[in-house]
Amino acid sequence: MEGYATEEQQVEALKSWWKSHGNAVIFGTVLGLAGLVGFRYYNDSQLAAQEELSAAYDTVVTELSENGLAAKATTQTFIDANSGNAYATLTALQLAAEAVKKQDFAEAETQLSWVATNSNQASILPIAKIRLARVQAQLQNFDAALATLDKVTLDTFASKKAEVKGDIYVQQGDLNAARSAYETALAGVGANTQLLQLKLDDLAIADVADDLDAAIAGELNDQ
Repeated sequence: MEGYATEEQQVEALKSWWKSHGNAVIFGTVLGLAGLVGFRYYNDSQLAAQEELSAAYDTVVTELSENGLAAKATTQTFIDANSGNAYATLTALQLAAEAVKKQDFAEAETQLSWVATNSNQASILPIAKIRLARVQAQLQNFDAALATLDKVTLDTFASKKAEVKGDIYVQQGDLNAARSAYETALAGVGANTQLLQLKLDDLAIADVADDLDAAIAGELNDQ
């Protein structure tokens, strides 16, 4: 599905950051709690547990990358067991991506809906919701897709949000609404100018074709 490549780069960046800093986040949290209760030492078991979870995550995503949806059961078990952790969110996103590759949009919707509902990561939520909207559109759930996009509120995703709205309007055959959405996207921060202009050009060609069809139909009726 169009748009996944760029978003995947953002997700990969977050994965890399979490792999590099996840333990430090846990460390800082525990130290903060220790200060509150008067302890002066760091609980090594917390760090060990985090490292074990990181290793388990590596194993799961490697299996998922190598085996695709054949690894769904193992992957889902990991997500369910770690539902309050960022690793579960990242794993669900990857499982959704694998489902999209196989055009299993129902499974992708399930995973992305879970992320959109359960993740507390501000950097992940807009990506999950935009992907969810695309999947819902593939399932012909256009109203749900547009409603999902309306929940994306970060300004940095405004252009992508408008672009996906335009794509949905095209699927619905509402070319005027699509044009307006693409123009909004084109004016937004971080807009993919070249791609959006191509989409607008395609709409212009479609308009010419419609006008030509209408003219031919009119001539035939006059005969």
